[in-house]
Amino acid sequence: MRALARALSRYGGILVQPRATARALRPDEGVRDGLWLGVLYLLAVGTLDVLRGVATARATANFSGVVMLLAAVGRVLVVPIVVLVACEAVLGRARAHRRGLMLVPLLLVVAAAAELAVHGVGLPKFGPEIVGAALSVALAWWVRAAVAPQEEGSG
Repeated sequence: MRALARALSRYGGILVQPRATARALRPDEGVRDGLWLGVLYLLAVGTLDVLRGVATARATANFSGVVMLLAAVGRVLVVPIVVLVACEAVLGRARAHRRGLMLVPLLLVVAAAAELAVHGVGLPKFGPEIVGAALSVALAWWVRAAVAPQEEGSG
């Protein structure tokens, strides 16, 4: 429970006080932020696609159904993966261990857009993903100097 509280504190802190939050992180803290935020992204954006993939896999009951399921997951996760790569490029190799935390703006924008879509507000296709990606990369650029470089050989 304490780890969840620390993670939520990191995610909120990176939005409210990005540099202070980045400076305050311990070297071992938030190592799996990219994984957890990627899973949240998958749940926020791709639940319907993944469920369709599961239904197809179940209906076909063969290898092509499994491939369809993996393709559905891959289509959803391509956005956060590209954003992670872009953030890693901005942060540099020595600070790349914090790239996962940079997914917070992407997740926030895309989840808000998904909620707006439920309420009938139409947004341009891929517009939220582009805005969220730009904000994530801008955040990486903004906090780059505050992120302590990872020690050689750790991680």
